[in-house]
Amino acid sequence: MEDFLSNKDRGLIRTNLALICLIVILSVTVIPNVRSAQDCSNVEFLFDIQPNADQPSDISIAPNGDIYLVDGVNHRIIVVDSRGRRRFSFGRKGTGNGEFEHPLGIDISDGGKVFIADSGNHRIQVFNLKGKFLYLFAVKSGPGEKPSDPVDVAVSKLKGYLYISDNDNHKIKVYRQNGTFDFEWGRFGEGPGEFRYPGILAVNEYNEVFVVDVLNTRVQKFDPFGKFIANIGSWGVLPGRLFRPKGVAVDKNNRVFITDSYMGFIQIFSDLGRFLGVVCENGKNRKFTTPVGIVVDNKNDRLQVVEMRSNKISVLKLLQ
Repeated sequence: MEDFLSNKDRGLIRTNLALICLIVILSVTVIPNVRSAQDCSNVEFLFDIQPNADQPSDISIAPNGDIYLVDGVNHRIIVVDSRGRRRFSFGRKGTGNGEFEHPLGIDISDGGKVFIADSGNHRIQVFNLKGKFLYLFAVKSGPGEKPSDPVDVAVSKLKGYLYISDNDNHKIKVYRQNGTFDFEWGRFGEGPGEFRYPGILAVNEYNEVFVVDVLNTRVQKFDPFGKFIANIGSWGVLPGRLFRPKGVAVDKNNRVFITDSYMGFIQIFSDLGRFLGVVCENGKNRKFTTPVGIVVDNKNDRLQVVEMRSNKISVLKLLQ
């Protein structure tokens, strides 16, 4: 899968070619020139990881520092160490235990359980850190809903909650780690707590939940029980605006990093939505090739970015 939208939703993006041309022009002439040095958050490039993936989507870091990458086109998970050296992979196409149908999202618990959003099979699968299958559970659809489309899963330390973004049903569904359904929130719309194709998720140290609301071009922040707190970002191409948000991560200072897959930049906000800056290298905006999943390695102050079209992970040192 190219992204977290259905075919009909991709059509919405393609309906105004003149607008797309304008965005391309503005991405060159406006975004690269941030308003001031205060709008730049500098990083240092460390290295790229090229794990022989095909349009990877999401990433997570294990307690031991290993990096787990979702290679959904190849129906597998690729594991490399913290220096990018290949360790192993697991999974193949299918519907059986340990098999996948275009997985998209991933998260790893502090206890070392690997949770995979097996999107095409409408379920969550759980593995240990060595890739051994442990168990699975279906993400159920309610009355009148489409078949579930879980595109990401995020682990919380609160009550063992798993937050799952059901893309096609415009909801966040909450399960316990044992697969028991607990509660849900959301519906199709543009208001607070409503979604148009929710995607990647993140949970901060306070167990608050951040949801990439793709077609509403924002990230929404909620308390652990689904109460709306704040919108982060809005549509546009200037710094502090988003055109196609795709990934979100929160660092130890509660700064929110958001990837914009069309514009190719990463912007930083406070957890209540105040624009803080654009990720820069040597004082200039750092351009990425279709950045999607993103994770902050707080132990090493590293930012790791999945660049889907380049089939790689960029590893950067956070300098501020």
